[in-house]
Amino acid sequence: MTGNFFISILFDILTYGIFLYSSLLLLSYLFIGLFSIGETRRYMHKNSFTDFRVLASSPHAPSISILAPAYNEGLTIVENVKSLLSIYYTNLEVIVINDGSKDDCLQKLIRAYDLEKLDYFVDYKIDTKPVRGVYRSRNSIYHKLLVVDKVNGGKADALNVGINISSNNYLVCIDVDCILEQDALLKMVKPFLEETSEKVIASGGVVRIANSCEIEDGKLVKVRLAEDYLPRMQILEYIRAFILGRMAWSRLNGLLLISGAFGAFDKEIAILAGGYDHNTVGEDMELVVRMRRYMEERKIKYRVTYIPDPLCWTEAPNSFNILGRQRNRWTRGTIETLKFHKKMFFNPQYGVLGLLSYPYWFFFEMCAPVIEFFGFVSFFIFAALGLMDWSFFFTYLLFIISFGYLYSAFAILMEVITYHQYKRRTDITILLLTALTEPFYFHPFVVWSAIKGFIDYLRKKKAWGEMTRQGFAKKGTSSPVPETPAAELVEPVTEPEVVAAPVAVAEEVPEKRSFWRHRLLPFVGGLLEKFFESFKYFVGHAVVFFIMMLLARGFEIVYDITLHEKPDQFQKVLLYGLAKDLSFFTALCLWAVIPFWLLYMIHKKLARGIFIAFASLFILIQVALSQYFITTLVPLGADLWTYSWADIEQTVGAAGGVGWGVIAGLLLVLLITIVAFIFMPRRLRPNGGLATVLLLALFAANIRNVVAVTNKMQPGQEYSNNLALNKSYFFYRSSWLYFFPPREEEDIYSTAYSGNGSNAVDEKNYPFLHMVDSSADVLSPFLKKDSTRPDIVIIVVEGLGRAFTNKGAYLGNFTPFIDSLAGQSLYWPNFLSEGGRTFAVLPSLLGSLPFARNGFDELGNAMPDHLSLLNVLKNNGYHTSFYYGGDSHFDNMDIFMQKNSIDAINDEKTYPAGYIKMPASAAGFSWGYGDKELFRRYLETSAGVRQPSASVILTVSTHTPFLINEQDKYLQRFESRMTELGFSESRKAQARNYRYQYASILFTDDAVRGMIDQYRQRPGFRNTIFLITGDHRMPEIPMVSKLDRYHVPLLIYSPLLTRPAEFASVSTHFDVTPSLLAWLQQQYGLKVPEMAAWIGTGLDTARQFRNRHAYPLMQTKNEIIDFIMGEYMLSGSDLFKIDKTMGLDPQTDDAREGALRSALNRFKAKNNAFLQSMRLMPDSLIQNYAPLNRK
Repeated sequence: MTGNFFISILFDILTYGIFLYSSLLLLSYLFIGLFSIGETRRYMHKNSFTDFRVLASSPHAPSISILAPAYNEGLTIVENVKSLLSIYYTNLEVIVINDGSKDDCLQKLIRAYDLEKLDYFVDYKIDTKPVRGVYRSRNSIYHKLLVVDKVNGGKADALNVGINISSNNYLVCIDVDCILEQDALLKMVKPFLEETSEKVIASGGVVRIANSCEIEDGKLVKVRLAEDYLPRMQILEYIRAFILGRMAWSRLNGLLLISGAFGAFDKEIAILAGGYDHNTVGEDMELVVRMRRYMEERKIKYRVTYIPDPLCWTEAPNSFNILGRQRNRWTRGTIETLKFHKKMFFNPQYGVLGLLSYPYWFFFEMCAPVIEFFGFVSFFIFAALGLMDWSFFFTYLLFIISFGYLYSAFAILMEVITYHQYKRRTDITILLLTALTEPFYFHPFVVWSAIKGFIDYLRKKKAWGEMTRQGFAKKGTSSPVPETPAAELVEPVTEPEVVAAPVAVAEEVPEKRSFWRHRLLPFVGGLLEKFFESFKYFVGHAVVFFIMMLLARGFEIVYDITLHEKPDQFQKVLLYGLAKDLSFFTALCLWAVIPFWLLYMIHKKLARGIFIAFASLFILIQVALSQYFITTLVPLGADLWTYSWADIEQTVGAAGGVGWGVIAGLLLVLLITIVAFIFMPRRLRPNGGLATVLLLALFAANIRNVVAVTNKMQPGQEYSNNLALNKSYFFYRSSWLYFFPPREEEDIYSTAYSGNGSNAVDEKNYPFLHMVDSSADVLSPFLKKDSTRPDIVIIVVEGLGRAFTNKGAYLGNFTPFIDSLAGQSLYWPNFLSEGGRTFAVLPSLLGSLPFARNGFDELGNAMPDHLSLLNVLKNNGYHTSFYYGGDSHFDNMDIFMQKNSIDAINDEKTYPAGYIKMPASAAGFSWGYGDKELFRRYLETSAGVRQPSASVILTVSTHTPFLINEQDKYLQRFESRMTELGFSESRKAQARNYRYQYASILFTDDAVRGMIDQYRQRPGFRNTIFLITGDHRMPEIPMVSKLDRYHVPLLIYSPLLTRPAEFASVSTHFDVTPSLLAWLQQQYGLKVPEMAAWIGTGLDTARQFRNRHAYPLMQTKNEIIDFIMGEYMLSGSDLFKIDKTMGLDPQTDDAREGALRSALNRFKAKNNAFLQSMRLMPDSLIQNYAPLNRK
């Protein structure tokens, strides 16, 4: 076994393991969110009518002892104790435990509250450090206060002293620096009073951040959002933890943690469980786990509850040093607790505690920082080493970040619709913006602090670390002496008057009630009533959404006409565009109305908030897709998902990049959309009658499937058809089909599409392998034989469409030199490329290869061994080379060439000094070297080759952004060329919209002229064959049909020609390699394969218009929906007849359409079978005809 094998195994284990882990983690977050909604609603409904004042003032209320340990809290101790004494509760004692403070904490308490030392017996139910003294105030106003001074032993020891000292039934443990709401104890003690079959042993309350809040006399006066970043970030963190996490676990009775800042406990159970553990820094969590374990082992039914009300306010760390120490301690406490109680891990004896709570904390709380840290590092290393695609790395990272942000936004939304502590809209906006920064700033620090916690745990570190507080008092002021508190606000409730017992009466037998009538029907009726109410609320928002869709459409139309031209059938474009928008809108509404109703039942604001968020994002994407179309004149589909991140960066950079203007424009769109949603819906809410009509219309439109109806509405030319499209619908639908492709039912062995099936060799194992017809040499009648093997030069011109090339071009002939060569060549004016972008040209032209999933080149290093023109020629002694002015790694062109054992790749990286690059775009991007420099490089490097050569040259100047050297010269040449072609002034004005495109075409035509003229000076010119074709038609000039995208010329020019000829028959790139090799075998005896996986059957040299081929065409990388067979083309669900000018005439012929679809599906089936096996032919065939292809 090699090292690569072990690396591969390690890679698989880590990647699949992390995928599984992250999937489970995200699913658990989703369930936590759902459970928290239910529990919070249950609590709020249950307590909405509770009058806590009765409980507070009753002498029969449960007795509570507040335990507040203090260590070096001198700065805030007086204010904090004042806050505790002001709590609204009768049966209460406040025990402050001074844990051997080194500051003046005890002295301040003695002075402020006039304390005197008591002769007090301490019953050590739990072993603790010695107590040095117990103090009580001489002032009867402070009769609830008891202060204990003890030897320092840590927080756990101080709390245990408090338990020993306390005289009441219930304990409330609180950090002394916390501020409690006045009704905090009332709400905290209520679960203990509601005990039925389950004993409540502990109850927790929500803790909030008090930084920047107004605190006066120990009371919270006004809630404010923290001004500093760290406390504000912790506000968001606490909202997530308490409102979502703790409430969800409370519903499951699975809580393992009650915050040490504020929690209530049954004193008896706390003592029986042994009190707080001195040996852990996570004493709060450990006590809860131990109390639960005590109850579980004795089979006593119990609950641990949580209160979602914001009851307690505390000061959060305001520096990274203190925050890091806090999170370090939390991590160590978690590890220690889980280690102490490892017996419960997946132990069914402990029920939910052992099977769910403990494993969750182990995997998703304790291990999460380590897995996240090393997972990120591992993925980064894998991507850097090339084991993982960078695009996948960043996509996966973006998904995780997006999920985290949405989870935070959901938590904020829950806070808004429940307790809404932060009233200002700006506060909510700031929280949402703060959440955006968390993955990049706060969260990495927290993860690293947790990692350090693991390290400190292994080093057996036990110290807490200094936790310095700023305090709530204003800087520069001393802690004030407390004033005498006011008398109790509510008088004790008098005993109720005793009344005589009622006279017994005969019990009335209740009427038997029907479940259907009295339960089910009211329930269903209530749901329907709520649905109708939510629908009326939904309509106002939906109308605003449609208005924004129309505004986005208006922007697209106006901007497109401004930059390009008014399309043919403009009125149809507007009408059909509106119909398509409306039909898509109705489909979206049908999908949205049910989720909106469900969210509305939870809370109206929740439904509104989520709708606005998704609708705003939708409009933003709609505008971005419109911008893309206006730039490229091609709607963006699922091809977005098929390009690597590097390819996307390169393409975006070529288009000018995403400048500040674009960003500002999108932000403005977002702002307008949000403002519209805030202010407009309330004015657009319909009455009951109109809502009923709209609801019926919505269902009727979707039952009729109006989207399918409007899809068939085509204004005319391809440019007009694309402009009328709803770009969002096109993008989402194509993306859906890409990720969830429909199952093709066509039998792979059917005869609907023969292809080369009649000569198939082993179609089961090699779907495309077939015998080669050795007699299919169609070029010998036109090419004479020389004494030596000919050189072959293939020139692939970027974007060279037939629409503007050679005579008869409907846009005008802007390639005068190539046109002149056509008259001296074998010329196919009705030739087709196999792809709508460059990705398809090399595999189809040089190898007649299948498309695979996203284009053969996209297989990258996974490309299977295959035969091609290049490796077969190399096996016959040819020198092979590839020339490109840009980066040949684009579309994996370099990998394809290497797989074909190319002798030399000359691209942007190999050009020496002295060559001039093309001008850079506004974003500073240049595709590389222009076509004149490309041909100069070819002529210089190919001159010394002393053997037959095959060279492939791919140009780049006619690519977006169409910036060329000598720009002004060729813009002027464009003007003069229009005059030469006899353009009218109106046609000139129309063409000037694309002047940079036409100028680049003229530039490349001149570059080809210069190259051919110089090559003619070579002795080898007489024995050279030139092939000139386009990779696809340039889409940045509006197209007239689906086929226009593929329509390119093919010229075979050579001094070996016996006569020129023009062939009106249709052929494609698939046909070039089979025909060239057949001719070379026939005339020069080259060793060529008897079997091959060519898709093409060879060039058709018929002079009349015909098409004897049946081929798929792939416009973008994401789907194969175009197919030509005979004189017909199938594009998606549309059938066309191809005329002699390669125009398309829409047809309605179900039988013909079925035949083409069946043939297309058969090709897809064979293509899918190839993808399963990833083999095109036996190894023996490769070894025999292309041995150098084997590494």
